[in-house]
Amino acid sequence: MNEVIMHDGSRTDRIGHGENGTPQSWRVRLPASGVAPPTTARFALSAAILPRLEDALAVGDRVRMAVLRYSDGHPVFVGRDSTGQVARCHHHAWFLPADDDADGAIDHVVVHARGGFDHAALRALAQLRLVWGHGGGTLGLTLVDLGSPCELGCLRRDARRSGLSAQLGAGRVWESVTPFVPPRHSKVRGGVVRDAPIEQVARLLVLHGFPPARVEPLAAEEVTRPRPPSPIGWERFRRVRSSGNGSRGADAAFGFRLRFERPVTGPIALGYGAHQGLGQFVAVQ
Repeated sequence: MNEVIMHDGSRTDRIGHGENGTPQSWRVRLPASGVAPPTTARFALSAAILPRLEDALAVGDRVRMAVLRYSDGHPVFVGRDSTGQVARCHHHAWFLPADDDADGAIDHVVVHARGGFDHAALRALAQLRLVWGHGGGTLGLTLVDLGSPCELGCLRRDARRSGLSAQLGAGRVWESVTPFVPPRHSKVRGGVVRDAPIEQVARLLVLHGFPPARVEPLAAEEVTRPRPPSPIGWERFRRVRSSGNGSRGADAAFGFRLRFERPVTGPIALGYGAHQGLGQFVAVQ
């Protein structure tokens, strides 16, 4: 049996497929005493037909439900603390489907928790092999990376060549890759629109601990290359979870470009469904 061992805070062991291309079994050890636990697990997807990026929300939800079963409802995955209270500060896990080769199909899923994964959480992640795909069939998942965003991220233009993730990159300019769905309704008071989507994005960035950014509307056709051969309009994405709650405003979808004064490290996911794959941004510059 192979092992995933975090030797120190600056190294991640790269994990590969088995000889026949199928997922292998892993026995996970905790990092050495005094070393921060890994915050990020990255899975490669396999299927006869990979799911489309438009179904990111459904894929993220299915991966989350599978991990919940394997972990027996571990707090870092369920989004509630040991007392049953809803987790604050978004320290619970994010399940973020990705199209790293920019062909319009989901090929990876990133699972990220800011506070890191303890032994029980790592064991649950190591058991993840298959989930039911949206619309039938199964998706195979292979754990390919454990570490932190600073180890596993890159700019979008480098993702295919490097085998790393633009969701986890560091950059001054970030662009939507799945649509932002406002968690609150905009209001008109005195003839002025309050809490418009662009204002909600700016507010959520600060709430999530990011520095202020200039937020610009972004059409799917304006997304920086590489991108899917046919731009995917934001309104084409699945925008309602099949189960679970979440604050949601109008049934609308928006893309944005974020410009920071200095590089920031991902992942960045904002708004309704962000913990399951909506509202994602990738580093482009």
